[in-house]
Amino acid sequence: MASKVVLITGANTGIGFQIVRALCSSSQAYEILVGGRSSNKVQDAISAAENEFPDTKSKLSPIQIDIESDDSINKAFSQVQSKYGKLDILVNNAGMRGGVSDERTITD
Repeated sequence: MASKVVLITGANTGIGFQIVRALCSSSQAYEILVGGRSSNKVQDAISAAENEFPDTKSKLSPIQIDIESDDSINKAFSQVQSKYGKLDILVNNAGMRGGVSDERTITD
C-alpha cells in the first residue's frame, strides 16, 4: 500500500513539530510534507526529526507555505498536485503573525 501523503503547516516548531515526531515514530510509513514560512527552519526541523528517528519508515520533504499568502498557498498546492496527485491528510496548524484582527475578512 502506498504511503499516505500528509501536509503539516507550521511544522517546524511547537505542536506541528510534535506531530512530525509522532508520525516519524510510527510503524506506518508516511510521506510527510513539513510546511513552514522559512525554508531554513523547515530544513532544520527535518534534520532534527531525521536525527531523532534515523530508522523511520516515513519520508520527510520540505514545502514552503505561508498561510497568509494566497500565492504561497497556490504554489504549495501546485507542488503537491504535480508530485503526489493527492493529499490524504492536512494538518492546518500554522499560526498567523500578530494574531487575529477584527479587520480580517475571508476571500474566495
